[in-house]
Amino acid sequence: MIIKAKCRNCNKEVPSEQFKLHYKLRMMVCPDCFRGKTQMQQEKEKAQLEKPPKPPGWDIEDDYLEKHQRMKEKEKPQFKKIPGTNHIECTCRGCKYAFKYDPFRKKPRTCPFCDEEIPKVNTFSLL
Repeated sequence: MIIKAKCRNCNKEVPSEQFKLHYKLRMMVCPDCFRGKTQMQQEKEKAQLEKPPKPPGWDIEDDYLEKHQRMKEKEKPQFKKIPGTNHIECTCRGCKYAFKYDPFRKKPRTCPFCDEEIPKVNTFSLL
């Protein structure tokens, strides 16, 4: 005979032998709460409620363009001129490591931390 009990965290009824002691919550919880599924669902619901509403006329194409723009900005390396030198400070697009880069000698060829290639830099804008 299976005895079901109600989880105190999510109020879901589960067979009592499946309950486990959760170290953070300090109580017996169902397997979903123990693995963190319930918490992830609650965070998703909270994120959906906090999102600002889309303007009228917003469609799937606009979502795609917004996502594409965010990805493009994310992968773009950041270059800053270091005053008084020919070097620039480059922030890697992969690992976000900041290092000095000589655009005229093209040294170093890759990121010293993650070995990702450095994209081409327009050297005329640095003069």
